[in-house]
Formats: sequence, C-alpha cells, structure tokens
Amino acid sequence: MDHRVFLSLIFVLSGTFNVLVVKWANQQQVIGSHGKLHGFQHPVVFTLLMFLGEFLCFVVFKVIRLISSRRGVISDLDSILSQDSSEFRPVSMILPTLLDAIASILLFTGLYLTYATSFQMIRGAALIFVGIFSTMFLNHTLTGRHWLAIFTISCGLLDIISLDVQRVEYDVVTLPYTDKKPILTGDLLIIIAEILHGLQYVYEEKQLKTSNVAPLQAAGWQGIFGLVITSLLAICMNFLPSIDPFNHSSRAVFDDWGDLLAALQGNISLIMVLIAFTISCAMYNFIGLFIAMYSSSANRLLADGLRVYFIWVFVIVMEWEYMNLVTIMGFIILQMGIILYRQALFLDWYRAAVARWYRARYVDLGSENAAVPNSRPADVI
Repeated sequence: MDHRVFLSLIFVLSGTFNVLVVKWANQQQVIGSHGKLHGFQHPVVFTLLMFLGEFLCFVVFKVIRLISSRRGVISDLDSILSQDSSEFRPVSMILPTLLDAIASILLFTGLYLTYATSFQMIRGAALIFVGIFSTMFLNHTLTGRHWLAIFTISCGLLDIISLDVQRVEYDVVTLPYTDKKPILTGDLLIIIAEILHGLQYVYEEKQLKTSNVAPLQAAGWQGIFGLVITSLLAICMNFLPSIDPFNHSSRAVFDDWGDLLAALQGNISLIMVLIAFTISCAMYNFIGLFIAMYSSSANRLLADGLRVYFIWVFVIVMEWEYMNLVTIMGFIILQMGIILYRQALFLDWYRAAVARWYRARYVDLGSENAAVPNSRPADVI
C-alpha cells in the first residue's frame, strides 16, 4: 500500500475517533467539586490535550533525527518525516496555533451542544472559507464550478442547521439541553470556528510550501506554542463567569478545573479515553500538515470530510441519533457540493498535467532539433 494512502486512512480514522471520543465524554455524568452530577464539559481541556499530542510530534521528530544521524543514512521515509529546513522559523507557527486554539475551543463547545453528525457535516463549511482565503493569500483562482460547489455546500449547511432546531424536539439522546437555543448556538459556534480554521489551513499551506519544513516538526512547534497559549486561556476560563448554556459546572465558569480533577478521581475509563484522544490528535494533526504540504488545504479538507460516513455508521449502530429523510437530504446536498468541488480540483489537476506534458514534449523536441546540426555520423569500421 502506498504510504500516502495509508496516511490518509489513518487521518480519517483518527479524526473520526476524536469526534466520537469527545462526544462520549460529554455524555458522561461525573461528580463535580460541589459533589453533584453534571456533564463532562471541558472544551479547554480537550484543546490542551490536542496540543499535548502535537507536542509529542516534536519528540518523535527529534528521536528520528537522532537515530538518522547516528546511522549516518537517511532513508526516504526519514527525509519526509524529519527533513530540516534553514528557511523555517518556528515563530511563523504562532499565528496558526492561536487560530487553532480559539477555533478548537469553539468546536469542542459546539460539539457539546449539538449532534456528532451535525458537527462533522457543518465542519464542511471550512471548504468554503479555504477556497475564499486561498484566492486572497495563495493566488488561487476559483472557477464557476468552484463557486457553484460553494453555493451547494451553503444550501446543505442551511438545511442541516434548520433541521437541528427541529430535531431537538424528539432526538435528545446525546444533547445536554432540550431547548432550541443551545443547539443553534452550538451550530453557529462551529461555523465561526471553521472561518478561523480556513484561515489557519491556508496560512499553514503557504508556510509549509515556502519553507519546505517537515510536517512533523511544524506540528511539534504548534504543540509547544499551543500548550503555552491554551494554558493561559485555561487560567482565564477557570475564573470566567459564564451564562447558560456555557455554565454547566460547579462554579458556573466556562471550564472548571476543580470539576476536572474531581471527575478523574477513580475514573480509569475516562483517563484512558483522554490519553487515547491525545495520541490520536498527534497523528491527526501531523498527517493533516503532511497533506497540506504535499497537496493542498482543499485536499486536506476533502479527506477530512470522509470521516462523516464513519460517524454516521457509528451513531446509527449505537443509537445515539435518529435517521430522518430531511437529514439525509441535507447530507446529500452537502456531499454534492463537496463532490462538485473535488471534480473541479480534478479538472484543474488534469489541465495542469496536460500542460506539463506538452511543455516537456516541446522541450524534448527542441533539444532533439538543436542536437541535429551538431551531430556527426558514426565512423564506419
């Protein structure tokens, strides 16, 4: 199996695992610092664990570099995973890390308030903003087919969000609230987060391709900066008074660390899940940067969109959500837009490949014609 196919598969599966694990943890009723049961609502903690996983990428990067230097031989895989670049500046990762930290907190908060399937489908909005931002910062051109795909995706998102407001009346298995306002708030938070993620992905693609840095190293530096940024945010959120529906904690703050410590005491299953989430985030973010560097941010999002199928299968089997015709229609419309955008990319790839072939053919013919006047017949023996 090609390593790119294998990495893409791990990317999709790890992303699916992250969503399902966080949603499972959100449904757990744990004892808070006030001695009462409540849901596990800790978006800042999940963000901190995500960056801890990315920091593990930096450790792996250094280990691979050390082993390669001692062997004196660098394999093809080592050069991909741990190539060094003098043009790369670690401070260039601060901006995308800040965007990722804010967006991730919004995403985990939105996932707590809405359905897992809606969460993943609404995340398709990132493709819209990546397309727009790529025209602004990467000099990409959006054709009419791209804009039609963006319009189709927007229609699908509108259908999904409007349906979520209606679903809350009968589909409340995984929801902490049975009111329409919290689920609408969660969906809107996801859209805001994807605006930030779209800007982050485009910036990362530009930095990775211009500096030729190893994705493993870039993910590691994001983890380092992310731990610092999220730790500062965690201190603020631990004392920030919040309003409904963000105050589901003992002290009615956004993210109560006292509740976290109380919830983890003796809860081995929750601790193991958080550890697995950290490792999964390391693989997911590293492979995401790998795809962005050697392909594009749009392809990164197209691959990421495949995990919605795995999430749908899981929630149906576990009976977390109910299927209905309107949801399926919104999902189909959204997928039509994504497929249309993908076909536009395939068409661009095809035209670029044909143009390269013609240029290469022209160069070969030119070199042959240039070699004819200077050629001499071979001596006959």
